[in-house]
Amino acid sequence: MSGPVMARTVGVAGLVVLAACAPAPSSTPPRPPASPAVASDLTEIPVPEGPWREHRLSGCAEDRDVPANVERALGLCSEFFRDGSGSDGMIELEMTLASGERHSLLLLTLGQLYLMAGQGVPALLPSEGPAADTGSWERNRPRLLGRARELLEEAGRARPDDAAVDYLLADVARASGDLAGAEELVAQGAAKCTGGRSFRILRLYQELNLYPAEFAGGPPPDYPEAALRQGLAGAVVLDLLLDPLGRVRQVEAVESPSSELAAAAGAAFQRSRFAPSRVGKYAVWSWLRVTTNFSLTTEP
Repeated sequence: MSGPVMARTVGVAGLVVLAACAPAPSSTPPRPPASPAVASDLTEIPVPEGPWREHRLSGCAEDRDVPANVERALGLCSEFFRDGSGSDGMIELEMTLASGERHSLLLLTLGQLYLMAGQGVPALLPSEGPAADTGSWERNRPRLLGRARELLEEAGRARPDDAAVDYLLADVARASGDLAGAEELVAQGAAKCTGGRSFRILRLYQELNLYPAEFAGGPPPDYPEAALRQGLAGAVVLDLLLDPLGRVRQVEAVESPSSELAAAAGAAFQRSRFAPSRVGKYAVWSWLRVTTNFSLTTEP
């Protein structure tokens, strides 16, 4: 037989590594501890379960104790929308704002609806309010988009860490022909919080699907020399936290024959490419579970 040979292949579930080396050890090494976060503001322990693994950066506030009048207005608006009378829901929200209530969820919801109206959704063309139908689309469109921008910018001052506001403002800029501004706003939002109530509002009104992150290719892991000498082999299962640009920002070992193999697999995935999770077209933070298999073989 010839000397040791290492062959590498890439599989759907992750990277599969085959190598020739010493015989397998007689006992299974203990499971390694979870890897630390790469930055303290990214820590999320435990990792969420389920096929859609939403992540919000630690420190992103959830919307709790929303006033009853705000919840009532939001509920009425969603009912009107589902019944095909979204413009009546917009009037309801405008009336709530006119009463002196400026809650950020009202601003974000109404801003999104004006954006959709400015994108040409006929059921959202309001008959009343500051951007009421003038009978001319050439006059209506800039008024609708201007109202959307005004409301979303106010929401952004109350929600400075919410990517949903930036993404919606990017849509306003894009619909207004400002492509460079839209790109800048998307990049700005990619560093902020995704998920939670604001993204559920996006999903509700734009009827968005959820798309999990996907592995898009990368280098195979290096088989650690120490692991080769000890004959360590087996499957390494990792949870990766991906940001909206598809970068690996946190690695957690789920199971592995050794900490050396877990570290080697994690290092390879950090050099890999990923398509980030999306809520519709909006890229979001999320977790992805991947598997790397280290196998010991010999070549005749």
